[in-house]
Amino acid sequence: MSWDGWRVVIICVGAAAVIAGGLRGDAAEETATIRLPVTIESESRLANRATIVEVERGDHLWKISERRLDDVLGREPADTEITPYWRQVIEVNRAGLRSGNPDLIFPGEVITLPGGG
Repeated sequence: MSWDGWRVVIICVGAAAVIAGGLRGDAAEETATIRLPVTIESESRLANRATIVEVERGDHLWKISERRLDDVLGREPADTEITPYWRQVIEVNRAGLRSGNPDLIFPGEVITLPGGG
C-alpha cells in the first residue's frame, strides 16, 4: 500500500515498517530493507501467563505442578519450589474439581495452572 510517497509494509499483526521514497504511478521506486527485531513473546511473559491442561490418567496436582515448573524453569524444580506453586494450583482449581477434593482428580478434567510459576 502506498500514499503520498510512503510505502507501508505490514510485517505481522502489530508491526509495520514505513519506507520512504516510493512514488505513485509508473515511476521507479527506491527500495529499502528494514530489519526489525521480532520477538514473539519473552519467556518471562510466558511464565506469567495462566495455562490450561487436561488431566491424563495417572496425573495428580503435584505432578502437574512439577511439569509446569520444569517447563518454565528449564530444569527439574526442587520440592521447595513446587510446594508453594502446588498450593496455588489447588486454590485456583478447588471449586471447579468434580470431586471437590484436590487429591482426587479425574482424566479429562481441566486444570488451570496460574502464571508466575
